[in-house]
This record gives sequence, C-alpha cells and structure tokens, in this order.
Amino acid sequence: MSFKENIEITEAKNIMPNEDELNILRDLVAVFLANKKLIPPLYKDQLFSLATTFIKYHSQYSAFYKLIAILINNYTWENVVASVPFNRRVLLLPKCIQNSKSCKAKTDELGLLCELCGGCNLANYITTAEELGYNVIVSEGSGAVSVLLNSGQIECVVGVACLDSFERTFPISLKQAIPSIAIPLYNSNCKDSRTNEPWLKQVIELSHSTNSVARVDLKQLTASTNAWFTSTYLNNLFPLNDQSTRIANKWLQAGGKRWRPLIMMAVYTALAAENEQNTPKLAKLAIAIESFHKASLAHDDIVDNDTSRYGEASLLKEHSMKITLNTGDLLLSYGYQLIADSGLNTKQIQKLITAASKAHRDLCLGQGEELLWQQKMQMPSVEKTIEIFALKTAPAFEVSLVFGAIAAEKEALLSSVLKNYSHAIGIAYQIRDDIDDFNPEQINNDISDFRPSLILAILNENNPELMQNKLHQHINKGNAFANDIFTWAEKSGAIEIAKQMLDVYKSKALESLEALENTSVKILLYQLLNKIIG
Repeated sequence: MSFKENIEITEAKNIMPNEDELNILRDLVAVFLANKKLIPPLYKDQLFSLATTFIKYHSQYSAFYKLIAILINNYTWENVVASVPFNRRVLLLPKCIQNSKSCKAKTDELGLLCELCGGCNLANYITTAEELGYNVIVSEGSGAVSVLLNSGQIECVVGVACLDSFERTFPISLKQAIPSIAIPLYNSNCKDSRTNEPWLKQVIELSHSTNSVARVDLKQLTASTNAWFTSTYLNNLFPLNDQSTRIANKWLQAGGKRWRPLIMMAVYTALAAENEQNTPKLAKLAIAIESFHKASLAHDDIVDNDTSRYGEASLLKEHSMKITLNTGDLLLSYGYQLIADSGLNTKQIQKLITAASKAHRDLCLGQGEELLWQQKMQMPSVEKTIEIFALKTAPAFEVSLVFGAIAAEKEALLSSVLKNYSHAIGIAYQIRDDIDDFNPEQINNDISDFRPSLILAILNENNPELMQNKLHQHINKGNAFANDIFTWAEKSGAIEIAKQMLDVYKSKALESLEALENTSVKILLYQLLNKIIG
C-alpha cells in the first residue's frame, strides 16, 4: 500500500533531525512498535504502511518519513542481528567519514584502505568492530555496497550511510532479506560526514545469547542437492537392469534448476533442529519430488509436441511418444516408491503420500482445463486463466515446501501459510513465464498453438471479436500468427498489464508471510520468492 493512501505526506525528504530530535524519534518508534508482533523481514509496503500510521500519531515528524521507515526496519531486525555472532557480521562504513584534509589512506576499487592514523573517528569505529570480530569494509559510494549486498555472501550487516545512499541500497537489502541495521549520517554532502556515535557503538556491540537465526545458504544447498542427481547416485538407487531404467535415470539427470528439491531441502534446513542435509532419507524425498516433476515434463512434451528441452533433444524427439509416455509413468512410480522407502515414520509417510497425490491430482485438473479450452479453440477469461495457473503450477511449489516441513515434523505450524504462499508464487511464476515467452524473436508454441496464456486472455477480454478473427486467420496462417499477436499485445498494453499482475501476485506471496512466526523460514521464503520470480 502506498503511504499516500492514508495520509498526504508532501514534505518527506532525505533530511535528518539533530541529535536530540533523533534520539526522541527513535524512542517514539520503539514505543509505537512495542506491542506489535513483527517478524522480519518486513516487505516495503508493510514498512511504508507502518511509517504512515506512526505519522498519524506524530504528524510533527512527517518530514522524516523515510528515516522513520528505516528506524522501523532497524527495530524489527535488532534481536536477529544481536543473535548473530560478531565474526559473521559485516560493518559497512562510508569513505566520507574520513577527515578530508588530513586523511592518508589509500583507495582501491572497492573503497578506502584506512591507515588508522587517528585523524578522524573512522579509525575508532574500525578498531572497535574488528576487536569484536567484525568484518569491516570502508566503501566508496552506494555502488560498491550494492555489489556486496547482491553477492548473497553477506549474512548480517550494520551499515552507516547518508539517507540518499540508503534510498538506493535499501531495496536490495530488503530483497535479499539480509538482517541489517542502518545508521544514517547527519549530512549527505559526501565530505567530513558525521553520525550518531553512541548509537553506532551500541549497535556494533549488540549481542545476546539467544540462538542465532538459521540462515539457509542456498548456494551451498544447491551444490549438495545436485550431488543426488549424478549417474553414480541414481544408478545405485535404481540399478541399470533394463533399458527403461537407463532412460529414466538419464532424464532425471537432465538439465534444469531443480527448484523443487532445493525448496524442499531449504525448508527442512530452516526448520530442523539438526540440519543433517545429506541423509539418505532426505535424498530420497528430494529425488521423489524431481521424479514427479520430470514425469510431468515428459508428458507435457507429448501433449505439446515439443522436440527440445533444456537446449537438447526432448525425450519425445530422442525416442518416441510411447517410450516418453512410459518413462513419465515410470518416474511417477519412482516418486511413490522413494516416499515409501524413505525411512521416515509411518505418520510422516502417510502425510507425504497424501500431499503428493493431491498435488498430482490438481496438476492433472489444471492441465485438463487447459486442454479442453485448447480443444474448443477458444480463449478462457483472465480469471479462468489464473485458475488454471493455480492448478498447474502452485501444487508443485506447495508439495516441495510441505515435504520439507513434514520431514522436519513442523508442517502443522505452517500449513496455511505454505498453501497461500504457494498459490501466489505459483501464479506469479506462470505469469512471468508467459511474459518471458511472449517475444517476437521466437515462435512460441503457447502462442502458435493457441494455448491459454495470460496475455492472450487479456487481449481476448479487451477485444473478443478481433481475437476470433485472428484465430480464424491463424488456422491458415501458421507461425506468422505469433508475430501478429505480439505486435497487437505490445501496442495494446497487454504485456504491461501482465507485468502489473505479476507484481500483484508477488505482493500476495509476501503478504502471506505476515502470519509466520518463524524468522528463519520467513527469511528463506522471502529469498526464494525473489530468487525464483525476481
């Protein structure tokens, strides 16, 4: 929600109060939030809404709206930052704190190599933090900070900068869901800058004995999960006693991002008290999920008559329709066999089979709806297209999330959140896929074969008569139809409407996380949304 929906703030600028006013404002924000159960990370609209509400009660601070949003974000992260060991935190300091007249430090491509000469307070900040174990980086401008934040390697950050710099880097920090506290500078002229020293010292020394929030290393987890999809591992699990098994095992190893097993393992890692990531039990569940997915792709290639997959020949192209169909069926049997043989307890196995079969059913219902509309040579409404997306795509995300929760025996705490999150991210994923495919440089089967697509549905609702005319032309026109439709979509604004709907469902996914009380899982799902959807 925009902050102007509730209150008109026309004076909000990148300005700072004096030290006394800042301390009063910080105290007021703390009182305002004290009785609110806020679990970080908060998304941008949530922060803006809280800042707006605060200003309703304290209108004299409306000029400091942006600062108030930062203070709210700081407050929600404070306990998390305090629980992170000092040696896993990064202190980011701006070069402009240096004494411009006497500084002897050298500058490299990243920032300032401080000589600790004592000519300014920069040396004191660095020494204090490094003695505690911090990694300290003196950066030159927000560009270097943006690179660091986007690297995915920063686990926790205390940052000092002017409000202008925070405005540029704040969205990146939010997107990466990095536990962080921002200490603004009093001035923004990039020279001889000052900050609130007692506040900075207090934040640097923040610490308590509460267990640190488990932050999932997705890069490391991807590598360990991919190890289960090697020929050695799969051939040991499913011995190559016949040609059908060889084909199925090879298809399981084929390319792709393997989002589903990664999601399952990430949720388990965030939830489990003991993060045992390489046990045979978890490997079997991860491979089961990917088996279901690869089975659906094999069947999709038959339905869509696709000859390529992952930049190589599809199963259909390499073998035949009958062999591709059988391989998909074999992989489905793999999935259920692996669940049954996983070694989890009987109650867990029952829940896993229930979740998998429900997801399989919903996927078939969604695919069936799509095929029936295609058979009619008609385009469903936008609403109906979204329903099809939800049935076709959301179950794959939900089953992956739920499998991780069931393996950790925590699914009862998360079931409704995971369902709503999966519904939104599944639709967003399909919308983004539609947008990515809708370009004039490729002849896309979804357009050429007139399969339900959000952009086609938008065009149809705007002008059903024109769509019918183009459909009739398409019967004789062939692939040229794709370029014709693209031109229409671009001129009519249908692509922009689809992008707006993508943003809506991304927001819905974030909103669904408000009910979460587990910070580790909330950070993870926030990261996954931005990693998968962007």
